Amino acid sequence: MENGITLYTISELLDKNFFIPSYQRGYRWGNQQVVDLLDDIYSFAIKKNKTEEEFYCLQPIVVKKCNKKIINENTLESEFDNNNWYEVIDGQQRLTTIRILLTYLVRKHLGGDSLKSEYGKNEFLLEYETRSKTTEFINNITSSKDNIDFYFISEAYNSIALWFDEHESKRAVRENILRTLISDMNNKEAEGVVQVIWYELEQDVNPIDTFIRINMGKIQLTNAELIKALFLQKRNFGDNEIAKLKQIEIASEWDRIEYSLQNDDFWWFLNKHKNDVPSRIEFLFNLIFEMEKRKSDKENELSKFQKLYGTDKHATFRYFHKIFIGTRDYLKVEKEWSIIKDYFLAFEEWFNNPIWYHYIGFLIYCGNDIVDIYDLFQGEKKTIFTHSLEFEIKKKFEKIECKKYKHKEKPTIDYTIHLSFKDKKKTLREFFLLLNIQFIITQYEQAIKQSNEEVFIKFPFKLFKFGPWDIEHIDSSTDNPIKDRDTQVEWLQTALADIDHLTDVIQDKITVFSQNKKAKNFEEIQNAIIELVGETSNDMDKKNSIGNLTLLDAGTNRSYGNALFPTKRRKIIERDMDGKFIPICTKNVFLKYFDKKGTLRTKWTEEDIQNYENFIGKILYKFLKTDGVLHEKI
Repeated sequence: MENGITLYTISELLDKNFFIPSYQRGYRWGNQQVVDLLDDIYSFAIKKNKTEEEFYCLQPIVVKKCNKKIINENTLESEFDNNNWYEVIDGQQRLTTIRILLTYLVRKHLGGDSLKSEYGKNEFLLEYETRSKTTEFINNITSSKDNIDFYFISEAYNSIALWFDEHESKRAVRENILRTLISDMNNKEAEGVVQVIWYELEQDVNPIDTFIRINMGKIQLTNAELIKALFLQKRNFGDNEIAKLKQIEIASEWDRIEYSLQNDDFWWFLNKHKNDVPSRIEFLFNLIFEMEKRKSDKENELSKFQKLYGTDKHATFRYFHKIFIGTRDYLKVEKEWSIIKDYFLAFEEWFNNPIWYHYIGFLIYCGNDIVDIYDLFQGEKKTIFTHSLEFEIKKKFEKIECKKYKHKEKPTIDYTIHLSFKDKKKTLREFFLLLNIQFIITQYEQAIKQSNEEVFIKFPFKLFKFGPWDIEHIDSSTDNPIKDRDTQVEWLQTALADIDHLTDVIQDKITVFSQNKKAKNFEEIQNAIIELVGETSNDMDKKNSIGNLTLLDAGTNRSYGNALFPTKRRKIIERDMDGKFIPICTKNVFLKYFDKKGTLRTKWTEEDIQNYENFIGKILYKFLKTDGVLHEKI
């Protein structure tokens, strides 16, 4: 065995000695954990048409070779492996269960004959620092309550025995399990079907600190942790001074990449959903693995690829492990690291490019795979890549038609967009997200023309992706009557507070209605207020048109229901002042950004609807379906 990190078969653990130190708790696996392990191994054992490359992989086992002081202090003695011992830092529960299973198989399947007499190797030894007779007990398991460890070991043995008893053809099942576990030494095709990830710490590493970090949740043996060990293990660099400097350089660059990915703005730009991997650099390794898997799929070799690396959470690690098998050349390490760096530098370039940042962030939100986007990026000029991104966006709205009409008497253009509240909410959310993004890009491009390159506002994908988001009517939207009396009173009182030009008659009616629980004239008062405010309450086509819709977070939207425009405007301003994220175009709507006269702050009129729709058309025209001809407005 070599120091560092690698994959080993169970047969390679035989004839070895393992020491469980006192800082670890004793053996505590219950029936369900034992049964799950047996089910997994047996499912693999009976799988048909396995190749010699297929395997079932156990979770990592973290060890450190015991020095002579530990061996002497604990009186560790074994006839195996020249009395070398490994201190088990993580994975002792799995290791102990495998050892208990081997005891059962030797006793029940081999009739008590030793494993060595049949397969040429002995079961591995386990010694607990706090239980000096553990090895003897595991070799001769009986029901025991002498101590808590022996109790759980005997219970696990009983669970194993019961599991086999519940299967027909018990002998055949035992044979399958045994051969799968230890490999048939005379049959190379059967060798290596059960493996563990072997993670051996260097001698200068404190095992207790490592144990605490793993078990207190500060680190996990993720693909990133395991792959880092592959890249940086000392055997890759030897004593060459240049190689040692390269090791330091890779370690430094690793930390920089991880630090950059810890920037939530960068992270949420690249990810659509919450991604809680402890080491975010794992994102890059998974992407590389995914690209290789896709390549195999295109070449009709996906099945072979999955057999080679598996489909569990450590498949990415096994892919990189295969690359590093037998590596002693730091130049190979440097080459593989350069590939990872290239991905990161590409993502960093995307993040820092004002146009790419917004278009790529939009596409990722819409579900486009970052691997596909990277394919578009490779080897292309910047202008071509930008056009490719725009084309991907256009494909999402290829059914939405936009027409523009030139006035005969005015030097202006009106836009009509065939999209309304009745269309799919997903399409509408993506449409209005693009509106906000493209508006920011337009502002940036105008600033560049004015030689003001410092103007670069980034759309906050981190805040947006926390969602959810609603498509909100700008004026009062619903044509459903308000039937609940408390809600009716609240609606009228809010109107009284927000509309400063209510007539005395309406104000009196609101007061009487609020005080008289038997009053029935809510709709009459409501209609009078709506008419006074000037909202398009009776024209549902106007109400549902794109010029009367905007994007708003669900919390804000549902907090004011079907309130009138001035109430919505007030609440939007309040939330904005409180630091809540309001998309820029939504904010502009309620600030009457499109009111060219600037006189009607409490109304959202038909003229506002048309002005807003014209703004949308002007911003998004190139992304929508159009014949490109300017039509004379009738």
